[in-house]
Amino acid sequence: MEDEDMNKQEYELLKAKFLKLFANVPRPLRKEIIVLVNEMPLSWDTAYGEVQKDTKEAKNLLYHLKKMEVLK
Repeated sequence: MEDEDMNKQEYELLKAKFLKLFANVPRPLRKEIIVLVNEMPLSWDTAYGEVQKDTKEAKNLLYHLKKMEVLK
């Protein structure tokens, strides 16, 4: 994903949607893998940590979750 593909406003919107969705994921399921980013599997817990820290991986995973229509 190119950095230009997602602007700051879209990133913040997807981040808010992800955090709301994460809050509703049952704790036992948070260890489950939800997405592969750069051939690296990410669980709900790992994705949450990346999003909270606003890492480059967070931007990529939010992009992939949107593309997969997990986030709309």
